[in-house]
This record gives sequence, structure tokens and C-alpha cells, in this order.
Amino acid sequence: MQDRMQGDSKALGLIYKAVFGTLFPLFEFAARSFTRRERGLEICDQVMEAFVALRPKYLEAVKGNMAQVTGLRLDHPEVERLARQMVRQHTYAWLDFVWFGQRPPEAAMANVASLEGMDRLESALAEGKGAILLTAHAGNYELGGLLLRSLGRSIHAVYKPDRFEAVEDLRTRLRAASGVMGIPVSEGGFSTLPLVKVLREGKLVGMQGDRDFSLNGLPIPFCGREAYFPRGPWELAAMTGAPILSTFFYLDADHRFHARIGEPIRISGVRGERMQAIEAGMRAYAADLESLVRQDPSQWYCFYPFWDDPARMASQAQGSGA
Repeated sequence: MQDRMQGDSKALGLIYKAVFGTLFPLFEFAARSFTRRERGLEICDQVMEAFVALRPKYLEAVKGNMAQVTGLRLDHPEVERLARQMVRQHTYAWLDFVWFGQRPPEAAMANVASLEGMDRLESALAEGKGAILLTAHAGNYELGGLLLRSLGRSIHAVYKPDRFEAVEDLRTRLRAASGVMGIPVSEGGFSTLPLVKVLREGKLVGMQGDRDFSLNGLPIPFCGREAYFPRGPWELAAMTGAPILSTFFYLDADHRFHARIGEPIRISGVRGERMQAIEAGMRAYAADLESLVRQDPSQWYCFYPFWDDPARMASQAQGSGA
């Protein structure tokens, strides 16, 4: 689920591979067979309870993040409730991706309660430099492809492949059915060449801006503490002139979808102003994300200590020779 929390046990890795290799095909079949989406939500509740019982270290990491977001102490009942609700919301997001991904786009669109900012996207694309839709691991970003497809648009999505083949196979097939073209990235970051080509053709690129996988990001204020955010999307925007639009797809209490596209952010390519513009853009994006997270912390999916990223801490310790 999160490479940053992955252990070194090869035996456990093989067990996980077998479990996911069995469960995800069954999950796909079950979602296709359900006559009611609500039945799937009920099963998600059971999955959540089993997960937190079997893997308590993930729940503890989530609780730490929720404590930071809310400003409450770690042992506060609300922190526990939000952490468990986040795991539940994450399973809901997977269910909806699999459920709607195997049905006509109209099924998902009938569940969209609001769409804000499509005019901003159309205006940005009219400039002819393409656009970067910068989302986060929040709400149900995967359904954005279905929304764009229903509006006559397609998108190239940058993503980090899942370490479990069954999960990645399912995700790839469902994305393709939604008209989403995937561009995988490695641990060391992404190659800009295919992305530059897509943007120069005036098309859309989708990226996530809340995980610094390459560990070369910038510290940005977020929910009361500085956290590292990736520079890659912003460097790409500076290189191509493509605007960045923060884009979030989240659910309400009735499990209806809301999509919001923010104002375009443009990064100057002038050498002396570039880094200042990048940092200003990153701060604006982080503030937008923070607003969404504070509105409903349970819809921001992070299963590792976000402010004390174990991968960054390990890298710093290795660099210092500790």
C-alpha cells in the first residue's frame, strides 16, 4: 500500500503478493456483479476493520497525520475516528473506481453533484500549451478520467506503478477503459520527454503533487508544519509554459461526487525568477490542498508519517553516515 512502510521480510512480501493476486480479481468480479453500489460500501466497512486489525502500524501512522491536521493529541477519540474513517474512505475510493470503471461513463456522471472550474480548464487549453491538472491522493482522483471522457477530453496520467502486479493490472485496465493514458515513473522520478511532447500538442497531463517520491522537493507549510512537496510538476510547467490547475475530486456524506478545478498557475521561465515562481506556485497548491484536507481529513489518503517521511529520514541518515 505504501512503499515507505514496506518491511524487509521476503516471506511477508510473497504472502502479500498471493493475497492481492487473489483478492483484486475477486474484487473486480464482485463489483461487476453487484446490483447495488451500497452493497459494495458495506463490504468496504468489513475490509477496513480487517485491515486495521491485521496491520496496526498503518493505523498508527494515519493517526499521527490526523493529529497534525486537527491539532488534537494522538490519543484523542476524534483522531482515532478520523483515522479509521480514512481507511474506510480509501476502500470506498477503490470500490467506486472498480464499480464505475466497469460501467458506462453516464453511471458515474449521474452521481456528480457539482463541477466547478471547467471554464478555467477550457480557457487554459485555448492558449495552446496544454495544461497540467495537479491533484493529490485525495477523494477519488481516478474517476477524473471518466469525467473528462464524458466532456470529450482525454488525459495522460503520470503514476508510480504499484508493487503488486494484480493491483497494477486492474488499475491499468480500468484507466484505459476511461480513456486515461498512463505514463509510469521510476523511483528516481519521471522523464520529461513524453510529457513535454504531450503538452506541446496542447493536451492534458495529470499528476499528483502531494508525494515527494524523488526526495528532491521543497519544504512547504502544510497544516501547521513544513512538509516536502515534489518540484517535478512545477519544473515541467516552467519548461513548457503549460499552466498548472489544482484539481480535486471528492465525495460528500451521501457518497456523491464533487469536482473542483482551480485557477491556472503559471511559472515564469526566466532564470532569475524561476525558483521563486515555483515556490509560490507550490505554496498556493499546498494551501488549496490544505483547505480540502481540513474540510474532511478522512479523504486524504496517506498511510505513512507525512511530516516525518521515513524514506527522507533514511536518506538523510545514510548521507550523514549515521
